[in-house]
Amino acid sequence: MASICPSTAMSNVLFSYLLLFFLCYYISSCSKPVYGAGEAGEGFHSTPVSALLPKNKCSVPDGERSRGGLRITPKYGPCSRSGHSQPPSSHEILGRDEHRAGFINSRFNQYTPQNWMDHGRTQTKLFGEDGNFLVDVGFGTPPQKFKLILDTGSSITWIQCKPCVSCLPAARFDPSRSSTYSNGSCISTVGQYGYEIGYGDNSTSHGIFGCDTLSLEPSDVFQKFQFGCGINNQGDFGSGVDGMMGLGRGELSTVSQTAPKFNKVFSYCLPKEDSIGSLFFGEKATSLSSSLKFTKLISRPGSEFYFVNLLGISVGNRRLNIPSSVFAKSGTIIDSGTVITRLPQPVYSKLKAAFKKAMKKYPRSNRRPEKGDILDTCYDLSGTKEVLLPEIVLHFGEGTDVRLTGTGIIWGNDTSHLCLSFAGNSFDWDSNLTIIGNRQQVSMTVLYDIQGGRIGFGGNGCS
Repeated sequence: MASICPSTAMSNVLFSYLLLFFLCYYISSCSKPVYGAGEAGEGFHSTPVSALLPKNKCSVPDGERSRGGLRITPKYGPCSRSGHSQPPSSHEILGRDEHRAGFINSRFNQYTPQNWMDHGRTQTKLFGEDGNFLVDVGFGTPPQKFKLILDTGSSITWIQCKPCVSCLPAARFDPSRSSTYSNGSCISTVGQYGYEIGYGDNSTSHGIFGCDTLSLEPSDVFQKFQFGCGINNQGDFGSGVDGMMGLGRGELSTVSQTAPKFNKVFSYCLPKEDSIGSLFFGEKATSLSSSLKFTKLISRPGSEFYFVNLLGISVGNRRLNIPSSVFAKSGTIIDSGTVITRLPQPVYSKLKAAFKKAMKKYPRSNRRPEKGDILDTCYDLSGTKEVLLPEIVLHFGEGTDVRLTGTGIIWGNDTSHLCLSFAGNSFDWDSNLTIIGNRQQVSMTVLYDIQGGRIGFGGNGCS
């Protein structure tokens, strides 16, 4: 029987303890972080705080075009060509946004499918439309250029026209300078009457219908395009804004009127304030589809909006315990004109609780809320260089996940007051829509294939 020297045994025991210590250390350092841990890992992203703030310099050189298609510029910020280098306060922007979200919900609750159809043909009333993104298009022969707000929540495209009873300080279309203009409707199923558009800040546009040539790009010119010719316009649509491009599902929308060529397909990338984006139609949009993930468009007869099937939400790689029926009750729309994503209150409460848990190491903002503030989960990140943000994932039908990080999660222009950029619906309706706003769409490709009944999402769409 072999004997073991006591010193050798002690060395073996010490070596075993050291080996166990290093093994445990290695395993703990490689494991996934717990929810809200201070280490970056799956479901969390370390983000420079400076990257969450608005930029004051345009990253696109003067004269540089977008990567094809129609150039989309932010209405506000250093890349704006509308004269708005400085935006209104966040409180003003979000106040107008609340009006829009409220009116979208009111329309959904008040109008039957038949009323939707009648309403869309005679009057379009959009509350709180401030408009964040502009495109340049031409009307008439030869083309007269106008900067239009891009809006998937309405269908009528309109501009100001001469002679005006009352016009805003913006460009005006002169029918007498166009050899192809005619008054009235050029769509047989639409009457000859005019239109009326009202907005939440009491801005209005009244006018008649006109028909003329629409020029999107040199190769994309459409004869007998019906649009609203505004002759009585009141309020403040913002300097440098000449009208609206309606991209909704209605009969008068740009999407519907260009369908013979573009097959009701378009895509956009909405840019950050220091960049530019692109709007594509038809085959140019379809060429992007191989890199996208698609979910079904839900049919709502008579509705101008784009409905999708949102099933759930994850925060920091953990799915919230929310039945999909909560979203299905009223439905979910994708909207380019709403800024902040709106959720049913029970959903928002769980999202907020999960986000607060994930951000528990960071101090809350002590700024007193103003009347009407819709963002209620805010942090003081002054003095913090990098913040560990939980990834938020929107789970749509057909296995399509949209992952949000950085400015898709946070809103603010001051490091001492940066807020979760989601809000709960605060409207007293039986049913409240989930509205996916443009803050959560910025910098991604969003493709609408209406005839194919689907919508696609992809990252880095503006690069």
